[in-house]
Amino acid sequence: MVKTIVLLMLVALWGSIITATGNVVEIQPGPDIGQDTFVNRDSPDYNFSEAETMIISPSNRSFIQFPQLNQYLGYEITSATLKMYLEGTLYGPKWFCRVSEPWEEDMVTWNNQPAYSYTDYLEFTEEQESKGNHHLDVTSMVRKWLSGEWENYGWAITSGYSQMMIYASNFEYYYNRPMLVLEGPNLPPLSVQPTSLGKIKSIYSPQQVSSITDGRSQFAKHSKREAWARVE
Repeated sequence: MVKTIVLLMLVALWGSIITATGNVVEIQPGPDIGQDTFVNRDSPDYNFSEAETMIISPSNRSFIQFPQLNQYLGYEITSATLKMYLEGTLYGPKWFCRVSEPWEEDMVTWNNQPAYSYTDYLEFTEEQESKGNHHLDVTSMVRKWLSGEWENYGWAITSGYSQMMIYASNFEYYYNRPMLVLEGPNLPPLSVQPTSLGKIKSIYSPQQVSSITDGRSQFAKHSKREAWARVE
């Protein structure tokens, strides 16, 4: 019980969800450390890192990366699943292409977007027009990142003709943010790093933070609305 509470406190500071059961790890970054955004051809020098959604269309390209995945370099996994909350016209394929060079969420634009592979990709197709949760099996790509065969720079998400939106890590409610789920033998919990006071305030409302004194956070109320962790 004490271990669960300690992890809850740490993850609350981090703004992310991490669920570890020994064989399953869920990585869901919050606004502070999420690395996902989109770029727009008609606004080629504008950075959209503050947006709550990522847009995919012929004139919009999205990028998403889970840098926290690098903690599992060398580990074997049985599966990896990307969970997303989607909205828009889902007809027609979308391609999740391997990004081949570094990029930064708060700097990337259409004009400086990173290169990505046209041969290493996963195709996502949902023949429907409704919003909701959707899953993509990304096991083959994640295995190559964890083996060291590829550097983990995430995915570029492209579309040939239809438009789709993915709720980003900036989205207000954590349960709609992108999540990467790993399954494998003896996966350890993800390391949690606390954030600065300023970022704590951006994650929690005044009602959730009772007082901050002498550099120590004293939380009187905790809500699972933004971030939580569970150890079973």
